[in-house]
Amino acid sequence: MAGEIFQVTHRLLRIPREIYLETVAQSEEPFSEAAAQDFVEQYLRWCGDRNGVIGMVRLDEEEDAVVLDAAVRYRINPQDRPSCRT
Repeated sequence: MAGEIFQVTHRLLRIPREIYLETVAQSEEPFSEAAAQDFVEQYLRWCGDRNGVIGMVRLDEEEDAVVLDAAVRYRINPQDRPSCRT
């Protein structure tokens, strides 16, 4: 039995600090990985992307912005990728 095949992409988001804080206002720790993952999940839904599975998110704070580097996995059909066939 073969496992699932994923393609991993990175979403690099630079968000104005004020907007980031408004979006994660319900979080007890707005600069935690959980809050950053929640932000990315909301962003993907807003974009109409409902298929991505959010993994690790790196968060960097700048004076006026928050930069997120989010790993997002997408299930792919191995038949569409010859290198993935077993």
